[in-house]
Amino acid sequence: MKTTKKKKAKGKKLDLHSIDVRVGKRIKELRLLREMTQRELGEQIGVRFQQVQKYETGINRVSASRLFVIAKALHVGVEELFEGWLKNGGIQRAKR
Repeated sequence: MKTTKKKKAKGKKLDLHSIDVRVGKRIKELRLLREMTQRELGEQIGVRFQQVQKYETGINRVSASRLFVIAKALHVGVEELFEGWLKNGGIQRAKR
């Protein structure tokens, strides 16, 4: 599985799995399509906007139960959050 590196506050590097980053980008895409702010999405899913921001950048992983709640708030199926990953065959590559 591909990973990317991001710097943490104190110069430490944080590995971000590409699927976490892709899901975060997809959450952001869908949120913007619905003209929602991070604060509005956060209120609907029970977190602060800072947490939504961390999900969208892939810094924090989204749990399975939270994915379900996010999908419901965005009026999509959970599979829609993985759209770009599934179309590019990412799941098959990750299993090898």
